[in-house]
Amino acid sequence: MGVIRKSLKYIIPFVIYMAITPLLGLFIKEPMYAGYIIKTFLATGAIVYYWKQYKEIRFRMDLAAIFTGIIIFIVWVGIDRFYPHLGEPSSFNPFVFGGMQAVLILMIKLFGAVITAPIIEELFVRSFLIRFIISENFDKVKIGAYTLSSFIITVLFFGFSHNRWLAGLITAILLNLLLYRRKNLGSCIIAHSVANLCLAAFVIYTGSWQFW
Repeated sequence: MGVIRKSLKYIIPFVIYMAITPLLGLFIKEPMYAGYIIKTFLATGAIVYYWKQYKEIRFRMDLAAIFTGIIIFIVWVGIDRFYPHLGEPSSFNPFVFGGMQAVLILMIKLFGAVITAPIIEELFVRSFLIRFIISENFDKVKIGAYTLSSFIITVLFFGFSHNRWLAGLITAILLNLLLYRRKNLGSCIIAHSVANLCLAAFVIYTGSWQFW
């Protein structure tokens, strides 16, 4: 029971973020925009609720994390045409709406992509899951601890939870290596945020909405 209780602060925000849009799709025909707005608000609320319990998050200026984020962005875009993606392609374009509605949706998308998603995914994958694979008493395992099984499983999990699975696998490898090097989850969150920020700038500038 103690393990379950300690896991909730990682599992609940992640499940909210991953499940809202598919669940909404059971009731409405086009759940992408409404789903993203709802999941961003709810998942952010969950993170705020549990924030004081995330003792492993420490932010500091980290050039290696910033560089890693830029490399991830380059890989994500650069190899996109060379492999098949999983599932149906998405195209999140706020400008299908008009006026202030488009601006509001764009702002929510940016906040979710640059702030909410990196925190949720890094907490779940590189704080909880990677340590839980090592030991059921994951809170006793130090951040950045390495085993081959935890490395492989988290890389596969992260990679195949994205429709751009190959870029996802490479991203997971780079973030895991950064974690092992820095022993600091904050560095992984920074790298993830930088990658998503670069991607957002690219998408908006070029109109390559398929990356969203």
